[in-house]
Amino acid sequence: MIRAVRRRLVVALALLFAAAAPAAAQDGGGSGGHNRPEQLGKPYVVLVSFDGFRHDYLDRYDLPTFREFARRGARAESLVPVFPSKTFPSHYSMVTGLYPGRHGMVGNRFYDPGLRAQFRMGDTLAVRDARWWGGEPIWVTAEKQGMVTASMFWVGSEAPIRGIRPSHFHTYDGSRKNDLRVAQVLDWLSLPPERRPHFITLYFSDVD
Repeated sequence: MIRAVRRRLVVALALLFAAAAPAAAQDGGGSGGHNRPEQLGKPYVVLVSFDGFRHDYLDRYDLPTFREFARRGARAESLVPVFPSKTFPSHYSMVTGLYPGRHGMVGNRFYDPGLRAQFRMGDTLAVRDARWWGGEPIWVTAEKQGMVTASMFWVGSEAPIRGIRPSHFHTYDGSRKNDLRVAQVLDWLSLPPERRPHFITLYFSDVD
């Protein structure tokens, strides 16, 4: 979990295209796993999170790959995280653009008096229950526009939010090794253009 706002941050890298069984599901209104013709020429974006990665690790340690990302892309001078700066609220705010008080994911564990139920991030049934997830994550917006998306472990991706999931997603398994996570993303990017995801999320928890 991310605790002190000034001490620990989630670092998200948006990269232009440069054991849990996979799932593919659409509950209605999504791309159906095929890009519309008008989406084929759009760029490929991979959103990567290293949960708990401090803002100053790039300067304190020898991280040549990260530094190359920063050199070739962009690097923020500062970041004001949402409150509470926990994994679930932070990651869901990244993909919705909303504060936790607006999208409803206000903690890794909390009680909702309206639902008369408790949410826990380790509770698979709760994680997959769309009632907990307000707002519209970016993969839902993309799928509604006929663009294929995929998620390799991201907060909210297992639930049919507004009736839509990513075309490809995995049920979270913290024991899944990082190289296998990366391999899955590369496999998705190797699909034929009509089925290749244009937006992919990838999550790592080792630092946290």
